[in-house]
Amino acid sequence: MVAIIAAEQQPLVRLELDRRTQSSIIYEDETSCTGGEEESCNAESDDGSAINQNNKCHGSSVVQTALNMTKMCMGTGTLALPFAAEKGGLIFNVVGLALIAVWNYYCANCVLRCWDCLHPRIKRGDLDSDIERSSARQPQDYGSVEDQERLQQLDNRKPPPVGTTSYASVAWYAAGPAGLLVVDLLMLLLMVMLIIAYEVAMISFIDDMPITTGSRKIDIIIPSVIVALLSCSPDVSFLSKFSIIGLLALALSFIVIVWQGLVENGLAGFQSTMNLWPKNLTDASSWFGVVVFGYGIVPFILNFHESMKTPKHIGLAMKMGLILVFFAYIVISSGVRILFSPSHSFDGDVLQALPTNSWLALIVRLLMTFVVAMTAPLIVVPCGEMIEGKLGIGLDDVRKRIAVRVLLCMLCMIVSEHAPGFVHVVSFIGCFCASIIGFVLPPLFCIQLRHNTRKDIVTKMDFISYCDVGALVIGIITTILTSTMTFGEMRKSQQQ
Repeated sequence: MVAIIAAEQQPLVRLELDRRTQSSIIYEDETSCTGGEEESCNAESDDGSAINQNNKCHGSSVVQTALNMTKMCMGTGTLALPFAAEKGGLIFNVVGLALIAVWNYYCANCVLRCWDCLHPRIKRGDLDSDIERSSARQPQDYGSVEDQERLQQLDNRKPPPVGTTSYASVAWYAAGPAGLLVVDLLMLLLMVMLIIAYEVAMISFIDDMPITTGSRKIDIIIPSVIVALLSCSPDVSFLSKFSIIGLLALALSFIVIVWQGLVENGLAGFQSTMNLWPKNLTDASSWFGVVVFGYGIVPFILNFHESMKTPKHIGLAMKMGLILVFFAYIVISSGVRILFSPSHSFDGDVLQALPTNSWLALIVRLLMTFVVAMTAPLIVVPCGEMIEGKLGIGLDDVRKRIAVRVLLCMLCMIVSEHAPGFVHVVSFIGCFCASIIGFVLPPLFCIQLRHNTRKDIVTKMDFISYCDVGALVIGIITTILTSTMTFGEMRKSQQQ
């Protein structure tokens, strides 16, 4: 999406930041072109997309793409999964995790179908090139005369602004400038709330440490100042190297948590009685927000698609990645909750289950605080760039750009001090921003693009069209209902 790519793109390595987690996705090309292969690599791809011309030689395999998807979902949001299992209940959690995975798969396919609806010349973005003029003269079969007229209108539309990502381009051609504006505003709100969530997470980690400065305000200010200083760096791509540290920190955290649960309760949790279903709609909404926040591959599916050696196998990669995430989430959520069920109830992030006087727990909290502080600038920088663009601040206005980023960090720090717990913020982000971007907009854009490219779409509704309408209705109702419930829960938690 717009402004989410946090690092410079290079020919062989492209780093893309996961907006929901502290991990980043690195697409590495392990093959290279030699001899006669170079000519093949430079040939135009089947779908006419220039970005895929070199995918035969430069791109990730199906397994690599599936692992990248899995890695994207294994971020800070996993710390709230035991809380989600507590709210949802054992059976509801397992069944729900499977259904949300299927929902992500369907909506990701909606985005891919939207991309396929675009004229090949739109996807290439090289309308003035000699190759384009040559291909434009070749006879193309796009269906009936009416369909070709619709496609021509879409093709003649003014292209989106420079730097617009593939997902935002879909929004542009589906709903025009208004669609792009909606996506931009949602992404801006999403990133601001993510920064607040990171600030809240660091506050939560520090509050449970036996070693502090003695002043809670100073404890809050110190990591925020570090984030602000790093965000003002001319190039923050070096921070992407800490993504592996983030994954290791999360792995260490859950290893320590499982060990702590076994020490405290042994296997008694597997014999205890626990709720199987959510107690009320509010608990179900809290569960929904955390899980949607965790999965959320939909906005990035075109990035994965473009990074593959064989883009047509993106469906298989999605299935593999979502299945891996599904089983990992079951272990992290229900497994941890069962271990601690005799002695602990998860009303916050999973690190709260660790004792405050343990040196091992202190190391885990310090490491997690460090990782969040190092990766938060990867959210602050693109968020600041979006604000700078809206304000008309150029690249040469260094002082104004620094002022925007520092003020953004200060604002998020102030809000985070009065915000509810990390899990409640994450839950609301999932119910509102992530749900709209992942579950509402894809079927909406798909319906609109099909209408734009098919004149007879009103009279000839096929099965997929009905499914898109159903997914749109379910997405809207679910988003409104769960967002209302989680917002009320946030206010209630804040007042306590």
